[in-house]
Amino acid sequence: MTILEAITRADLLRPNELDPAMKLRWLSTLDGQIHRELLEAHLPAPAPFRGYDDKTELQSTSLLIPHPYDELYLSYLLMRMDLEHGEPDRYNNDAAEFNRIWQSCAADYCRSHLPRGVSGLRF
Repeated sequence: MTILEAITRADLLRPNELDPAMKLRWLSTLDGQIHRELLEAHLPAPAPFRGYDDKTELQSTSLLIPHPYDELYLSYLLMRMDLEHGEPDRYNNDAAEFNRIWQSCAADYCRSHLPRGVSGLRF
């Protein structure tokens, strides 16, 4: 999923007046956390993550988490939008969905990638 796709889909589901630059910052923060907490902890070493800013090409830049877990970004944007609009019930529902997808994604990634500092089993 590209940055533009994520923002566009979230805006279609929840029309809002929030600045797209704010949503870009949210996605940058989320991918920064994913990079630091998940990707950097496993092999192979990922390319450095420099974040997204006003110079980032939104239409062609793919977010870090691929299909089938990329719905994580939609849940995250909806969750943040709900928080900004003071809608706790919607926030809680979107947070639960975000956490469900994140747990599934992280578990799958951990199953298929060796942690750093481990070179495999020897007998």
